[in-house]
Amino acid sequence: MSGFKIPLDFSQGNIYERNHLSCDKNDETSIKESISDFIRLLVSSPNGSFKPDVRFGFSLKNCQFENANSKDEIKGKKIGGKSDNANNYAKDLERSIELFEPRLQNLGVRTEFDKKLAKITISITGTIVATRKEYKQDIIFHIWRKNENI
Repeated sequence: MSGFKIPLDFSQGNIYERNHLSCDKNDETSIKESISDFIRLLVSSPNGSFKPDVRFGFSLKNCQFENANSKDEIKGKKIGGKSDNANNYAKDLERSIELFEPRLQNLGVRTEFDKKLAKITISITGTIVATRKEYKQDIIFHIWRKNENI
């Protein structure tokens, strides 16, 4: 099966597949930035937003306008937690990253929920395959709230 793999090299006006297994030190920053950009896209996309593969995205984004219950859960899943627990959104995100971002391995995902501010902090750690360097990214966003005055 043929197709494009990321990262892409747009130098010289053409698209070439980069050999992501053998990169030099100058590419370390661009690989990390590319991974971070892709994960931000994955986190900000609800499942089903990419029609060719409905698994693409972050399942928590499908809960728009849902409020957390008293146990800090939405639809029976914990909002905060580590990806070593199967019943939380951190595990869902870890599965999506494993499926769609093969440039990372040894993944760990942790979500923290600040109910008062309706804010979620996601911490993603892993190892970049091409460089064997540690990878860390934090993403912060607010979950949706229903307008109680409507």
